[in-house]
Parts: sequence; C-alpha cells; structure tokens
Amino acid sequence: MNDRILFSLILLSIGCCFDAVRTTKNEEIQKFTIQMIGYSPQKTDDYVAVSVEATPGYVVGFEPMAHADRVHHMLLYGCTMPASDQGFWRGMETCGWGGGSYILYAWARNAPNLVLPKDVAFSVGHEQDGIKYFVLQVHYAQPFAGEVHDFSGVTMHISQRKPMNLAAVMLFVSGTPIPPQLPAFQNNITCMFSSSTPIHPFAFRTHTHAMGRLVSAFFKHDGHWTKIGKRNPQWPQLFEAIPSKLTIGKGDQMSASCRFDSMDKNRTVNMGAMGVDEMCNFYMMFHYDAKMENPYPQGAICSQDHPNLMKDYPADGFELLPTRPELEHHAHQSKIPFGIVQEAIHEKLGGIKLGQVAGLAFNNQKQLLVFHRAERVWDANTFDNYNILLDKTPIKDPVILVVSFNGNQTRLDKKLGAGKFQLPHGIYVDKDDFVYTTDVGSHTVSKWKIEGEELKNIWTSGESMLPGPDQKHYCKPTGITRIGDQLYVTDGYCNSRVVVLDLNGKFVQQFGLPGEETGQFNLPHDIVSDSQGRILVTDRENGRVQHMTTQGHVIEEFKSTMFNNIYSAASHEDYVFMVPGRPIMGHESEGIAVFVGRSGAGLIEYAFGPATRGKREQMGPQFGQPHCLRVSPDGDQIFVGDIAEGKARLWQFKVQREENMSSMTSSISLGWPSLTQTDAKYNSFFVLLAFAILVLGAYCVRRRCRNLENGGTLFDKRGFKPLRTEETVGFISDGSESD
Repeated sequence: MNDRILFSLILLSIGCCFDAVRTTKNEEIQKFTIQMIGYSPQKTDDYVAVSVEATPGYVVGFEPMAHADRVHHMLLYGCTMPASDQGFWRGMETCGWGGGSYILYAWARNAPNLVLPKDVAFSVGHEQDGIKYFVLQVHYAQPFAGEVHDFSGVTMHISQRKPMNLAAVMLFVSGTPIPPQLPAFQNNITCMFSSSTPIHPFAFRTHTHAMGRLVSAFFKHDGHWTKIGKRNPQWPQLFEAIPSKLTIGKGDQMSASCRFDSMDKNRTVNMGAMGVDEMCNFYMMFHYDAKMENPYPQGAICSQDHPNLMKDYPADGFELLPTRPELEHHAHQSKIPFGIVQEAIHEKLGGIKLGQVAGLAFNNQKQLLVFHRAERVWDANTFDNYNILLDKTPIKDPVILVVSFNGNQTRLDKKLGAGKFQLPHGIYVDKDDFVYTTDVGSHTVSKWKIEGEELKNIWTSGESMLPGPDQKHYCKPTGITRIGDQLYVTDGYCNSRVVVLDLNGKFVQQFGLPGEETGQFNLPHDIVSDSQGRILVTDRENGRVQHMTTQGHVIEEFKSTMFNNIYSAASHEDYVFMVPGRPIMGHESEGIAVFVGRSGAGLIEYAFGPATRGKREQMGPQFGQPHCLRVSPDGDQIFVGDIAEGKARLWQFKVQREENMSSMTSSISLGWPSLTQTDAKYNSFFVLLAFAILVLGAYCVRRRCRNLENGGTLFDKRGFKPLRTEETVGFISDGSESD
C-alpha cells in the first residue's frame, strides 16, 4: 500500500480525536482498545508501533484482535514515554529512553483472551506505576497480497478498583547463537532475585521462532528446584496458568532454558527479531503485594547466562512434551502471504450483460445466484412520493442468474425469473434449496422452487404494488434469511423493522423502530445469519451492523468513523464482512473498502478493496456503489455486487492463505472467571488511532482525561451520522441521485 493511501486512512482517524478508547462499561469495567492504523506491511519482517496515552486504572484482562495469517506477533508495552511522539512509527523501537519500559501483554500464534486472577491487575496511568503511555508493537512477517489494510490490536479491560496485588511481567531472553546440525541445543538464562518484595508467578508464555521445541523455567530456593512452567513454543503462544501458588524470595535463583532443533540448518543462526533469526523468550507473569515496593521499578528482564549455575537444572526442563498436532495446526503461521486478491470483474455472465446487481446468494451446490435488474434502473423517477412504483411492468429479461465459478472462469447454468419481478433487491437460498426474494418495486416477499429451467412460486407475502406498515404489507423490503423454521425480513426503506414469518409466509412477529438508538434502524438494508443462529442486520443510514438475537436483542454492533453507511454484510465462521455503498463525504477519491470484524469484539480487524496499480492516480477500476456482499461457503471467495449507474458489475475476490484455519476465540481464563461480555444496552464503537497526539496536541489530551473522569465517551458521534431529512424517513433509493 502506498503512503498516500495510508495517510488518507490516518486522516479519517484524526477527526475522532482519541477514540481508540472504547468506553463501553459493564459494572466497573471499561474497555480500552489500541489498534493499528490500517497498515499494510511494506517488507518482510516489518515492525511498526502505535502509541496512545494511558487511561488511569487497573488492567484485569486482555482481548487480542489479530490472526496468525496476518500478524507474526504483538507486544503491548506500558511506557513512561513512547519512542516517538508521532503516534505511529516504523521500526522496532517501543518505549523512549530515560523512563520505564514494562511488558503488559504478548500475543502470537492465535493465542486466545487472557483474564487475570481475582484481586490481581496491572496498574497503569498512575504517577507511581511509571506507565503514561500504551505502545503496541506489531510484527508482520511478510507483506500482504492485494489491497489489505490491518487494524489488529488489543482491548484491555480496565477496572477503577485497586486490587490487593499488582501484576507485572518478567522477560527471560537469551542472545546465544545456535550452531547448525544439532538435534538438541540449549540456550540458558539465569538471574538472582534481589528484591525484598516477594513475587508470586501465576502465568507464563513461551516464544521462539520455527526451530524452538521447548521453553522452560524453574527457580531454586534453599537448593530445591521448583518448576515455573514449560511449553512447546509451536503451540498457541498464550499465557498458561501456573496451577500451584509459588513464591520467589530474596536470594532465589531464577533460570530458563530453550531447546532448539537445528538439524536442517547449514549455518549458525543468530538471535534476533527477523524471521531468519531465532528467539528464546520466557515471559513470567507474577504479582506482588500492592502495599509493598515494586520489585522491578524500571521493568523486569533477565538475560544473563551463568553455565555453572545451570549444572543441576532439572532434567524435566530439557525433556520434550508429548506432541499435540491439533495445537500445532491451530498455531500454524502461513508461509504464503495473507491477502484478498481481486480475481475478476464481471460485467457479463454467460453473455448476459449485468444490470444493477442487487442481491447475491449461494445455494447448496455452491453455485452463486446473481439477482440483478437487467435494463431497469432505480433512480429518482422510479417511485412517486407515496412509494408507489411508476413503471409497473415486470422486467422481461431473466433476473436470476445461476453461475458456477472455477477461479475467474464462469459458467452460466440457469437463467430464471423473466417477467416475474418489478425491482429485485434481496435473495436467499435455504438448506432445502428454496429461493426467497424481496422485490422493492412490488413491496413483496416471495418463496420459490427451481424446477428445471423454471422458477415456480410457492407463496408471496405482502400485497403487490401496495406499500404499508401493518402485518399484511411491506414497504420496499430489502433482505431475507432463514434461521430454524422462521424467516427474517428487513422491511427497510419505509418501515425500519424486521418482520418474522413462518415457512408458509405467515406473520409471526416484528421488532425494531425508526431511530438511531440500540435496536432501532434507519433503513435496515440487508440481513444474514451467523454460525450461532443469530442475525446481522445492516442498519444502512446509521452506518452500522447490529448483531442481534432472533428476538431482536442487540449483542454488539460494528461501527466506525471509517464509514457512515453500510449497505450489506456477510458472515463466515466468526468474521463479519461489511461494505459501504458510498464513501465518506470529502474522501470520494479514496474509494470504498470492505471492512472485516470479528464476532464478539465489535471492532474492525482489517479491510480490503479493489487492486491498485502504482500510485493513486494510476489505479484500476474502483467500487462504484457496492450494494450486496456474500462469502462463499468455504470462505475462499468474496463477491460484491455493484449498482453504480452505467457500471453495474460483479466483483470477485480470492482469499489467499495457506489453508483454512478456524479461529480460537474462547478465553483462556487461567482457572478464573472469563472476560465479562459487553452489556447489550451499551453501544460499542471503535475509532482509529494514528497521529491524533501530534495533530490535536495537549488540548485533546486534557479533554480526553476530563471525559474519562466523567465516564463519558471521547468523541461526539453525532458528527458522523447522516442528516435526518425526509428522504431518510421513506424516500431513499439505491440510486446515486437520492443518496
């Protein structure tokens, strides 16, 4: 990605001041997120960092937001001063000189959430703890393929209640090179504990690169060795609980060892940060009595090698653990660059010129059903002021194209629906191969069965050509999906509700009202289900996707200042894909991207878009007006339907990765309570970081602190909501003129 594109993403984030903080609260817990700025790595082993001023409190949990496909590792530091005052910088520097540097959290190889024990927390943002800034360092192993921008980060759960015990992390690190052609080579580290404040290790994490086979640590008290922990570094690199209570006191010896296999190497491998190097790291998370002095006021690190003190190191610290193929598979880091690559732009399918591509759906044979409008175009002259369609004649051409794909090659298998639709919008295929459609022109929802080359109507719900707000009418219904034995219809342009039907098309219930509060809608434009049997409603003009139960209760919402409208969403595994139909005003030249978040986080994790060719002025085709988005059942392909006037297209993207790997999203609670889920009554939103410190300066810092003290948010979201006009009440079309 070129610097101009990166700078444009940064400009979008500047308007939000310091809203990298998510101030959603549940009881006394505040969520504070620090994220990357939409970065696209420029080289192999690319290190970058972002910083944000620390909010005072006590960190009790960490939620990583990354995947090993994209990110090699992340390190979260607490710093007295960051290495740069720019808010974002390239390079390996984290904390600045002349102050403390404290490791708070580390992530790699798809490690899950981390929750600290009861009455244990990291003190941050206070004068006495030396942590005035958070710095997130992200290591990208290789550049992405395609136009992908990363927003990986960490969400901290912060309490305002001071715990009985304060947490810290000690890093054992070795710099000893590894000779070649050895089945087992040990790197050893030893330090003596000299503080009068006893420490209690309660969790540990190991880290090496590909040659590491085992990392262990023990401490020695009165001549007796006690295990702190040991783990295979090729497994997910989480903080693993220490099952027994340990105490390390003054005069005790602390030692760690890394075992490497260098049989496939023909040269000495040095310790270092690059992929061709190796690492020997053991992270020991410990706590100490909050009333006592900090045993490591400048940060805890052990890097000394004392061979004589390791002579009686326990044999258990060198012995390999039993193999766990499922863990190694989950933690596997792809050797192929992750990317989402533009594979094709289709303006014709089987010789048929595409009209506005309004809807997309996959059937059980993995064919794609393309629901387009042929020669009919929705513009400002399509409806009258009462939402009555002016041209009531059905579209004479086939509007449902059943297509098979082999790479970027297509085969048109069926063409259906000629003379049956006025203005197509949404389409869905259920597990029984029934096809469901919404027609905004006739204000109806229909169920169909494909029989040979014919589309047979099973039933139609709603009174054709007559819009209305009651149980027997719709007004420009937009999307439909099935969960269990019920259908969920977004009755979008006028009624701003979700209507629930049984499989015979009979009304069951409805939920939702016009508005911008949680559970309300301003043009629900699309609806899909997730793998857990919940719904995702694209709340178009509120610029969000609401993740809801089938009863209409909001679980979370996806919202960002990078977009102010969302036209369509799709779900695959635990990821949510969403696409705006219009760029933010003032940023039209930068185009539109597809944004991807993870279920349970409510935050954007990465974004992608059409391929670029060199500088922005020399780019290829860009999204015109994306209207619908769907992901193939195997997750390998993504299709976007475009309704831009004169440029109706079907965009095809290929997900590039070594293999499909499901994400581990459960919390590792170390035997203690898991992270508290966000209360549904609070809106969740995220805003990018990037250059806010430099641009807005001390004024925003002061305002930020005052807002946090008062429990408020840091940014007035109203400035990014669309203006409420008569059009947003019921006269919005898909056409660019009305939008």
